[in-house]
Amino acid sequence: IALVAVGPQSTNQATKAICIARTYLKLSEDVDIAFQPEFIHLDNSDSSGLSMPIVKKARRETTDEKAAANVQSLKVAAATDSKVLAGAIANAARQSQRVQMVAIGAGSVNQAVKGIAIARQYIENEGIDLTCRPEFTDVDNEEGTQTTAIKLLVLVEQC
Repeated sequence: IALVAVGPQSTNQATKAICIARTYLKLSEDVDIAFQPEFIHLDNSDSSGLSMPIVKKARRETTDEKAAANVQSLKVAAATDSKVLAGAIANAARQSQRVQMVAIGAGSVNQAVKGIAIARQYIENEGIDLTCRPEFTDVDNEEGTQTTAIKLLVLVEQC
């Protein structure tokens, strides 16, 4: 199954849908899902969209300090250049390092997902691939209150 998104709002909604599905799957001891975004050309148009194929994964909870130390954390804004972000993701992947991105709002989630799709293109001939496991998280904002954000954990896989 794959979700197809055109534009920031639909990319955000698709990502939130996967977050919600993962929340329900947490009730299962061994099943999880992730997605591998890629660009698609839309028929009868010069536009492109994002295909977000969903892949079934084994659930793994990583709480050890070694895994936590091997994560590069990034904040993504709507104004973030997705190609620059993709370069950072691809460089981390080449070093077998996970990337964790936090995005608030449709524009920033769109840039994060596009960054993953571009990074997958950058590394496609290097025998590695990326999957993304999104989830909801609470973050503190400037007013001192909490707001809900989307955390996208990007995992490196050997092909």
